[in-house]
Amino acid sequence: MRTISIQADGDHLNRVMEEWLAHLILAIPVGPHGIKFDGDLSSGTIVNHRAEGQWTVSFRPNPDGSRRRTYTNPHAVARVIIAREHEAPADAPAR
Repeated sequence: MRTISIQADGDHLNRVMEEWLAHLILAIPVGPHGIKFDGDLSSGTIVNHRAEGQWTVSFRPNPDGSRRRTYTNPHAVARVIIAREHEAPADAPAR
């Protein structure tokens, strides 16, 4: 499978990247399979949509599950993927 890397050319395009990444997140079907970002299953960022309206983001390696969090907002998932770190609930802007 081919790996595609995206990088916004300047801060003014970050919002565009977040918006379209959120569309990709919304398109993940509910089920056992997800999308890998930044690597593979053992060392990447994995996004799954295992329940309607809930996306799980897991930063690997993740031996104890502490680097996994579930979000209900696809924009929050997009920001987490871009930042490569989980948002604190108080930091998450309302959308």
